[in-house]
Amino acid sequence: MKKILIPLDGTERSKKSIELVQDLYMPESIEVILLVVREDLDMIRSKMEYEDAKKEIMPILDEAEELLKSYNISKHVSFGRAGEEILETAKLGNADIIVMTKSTRKGWVSMIGSVAMHVVKYATCIVMIVPE
Repeated sequence: MKKILIPLDGTERSKKSIELVQDLYMPESIEVILLVVREDLDMIRSKMEYEDAKKEIMPILDEAEELLKSYNISKHVSFGRAGEEILETAKLGNADIIVMTKSTRKGWVSMIGSVAMHVVKYATCIVMIVPE
């Protein structure tokens, strides 16, 4: 069974990755790893702020999970540089494919070209970039 990592940033644009995965793969053929990276870790000073930040992110993951409800899903929240966190999650989750969108800076995650380029350059698995 293939494992597919889908990094999300909460924008409508990032949902295109979900749509592509739904178009290409039957639910029983893959496991989906959903990831949201929050880049403002230096702004979080206490455990309570950390937990609050996670709570803010969860609706993004919950909405994606609902869209993919017939698929086997795991949800992950990460704090740090988007490109590095995507690569680390792919490695730890043994992802076979990363499906991500390129976009402009919005919300918490910068999924701009530089992040996509970083992931493409350093990934040890297939990376699919979904156009805007």
